[in-house]
Amino acid sequence: MTGGAGGVGKTTFLFRYLTNQFVANTALTVGVQLHSHTVERNGKKIALIIWDLGGQDRFRFLQDNYVRGAAAGMIAFDISNIGTMLQIKDWVAMYRKSGSPGMPILLVGTKLDIADEAEQKQAEAEAMALVKELDLTGYIATSSRWGKNVEEVINSLLDILLVQRLGASGTPSPTSAIN
Repeated sequence: MTGGAGGVGKTTFLFRYLTNQFVANTALTVGVQLHSHTVERNGKKIALIIWDLGGQDRFRFLQDNYVRGAAAGMIAFDISNIGTMLQIKDWVAMYRKSGSPGMPILLVGTKLDIADEAEQKQAEAEAMALVKELDLTGYIATSSRWGKNVEEVINSLLDILLVQRLGASGTPSPTSAIN
């Protein structure tokens, strides 16, 4: 599940993850886009279904239905535009209300490649404060242009889900499917 304010780079992030290519200009996500992808992690083949939620307020009324039962989520903001952090608490509230219990939520800073050092430091400080305040899984700064930390975001969430679903022993629990 990917959420965040409009224009922060969620679709570009996913395109980089899914194709390992950078596309500078993507179209506005109208409502929701669905992506499927298969990965191997820790010797296990995992089928991912990734929802790319449009960030504009006009799509918010649809999104509760798509978040329902989600296993994991990321909330993106633009490191070079700190104002895009204003909606993070709303996204967290929606994920917690409709997502799976114990759903890991990772805060993801995008556009690291265009942020100057001062913006990067401010974004990291504010992101870490939100991680602590909202009890989020963590924070990772990324660049879709450079491919920096893109796979790490998905792999971090997958690792958490594997532990939640399979336990430390690696033996599947009765409810081990990853949705």
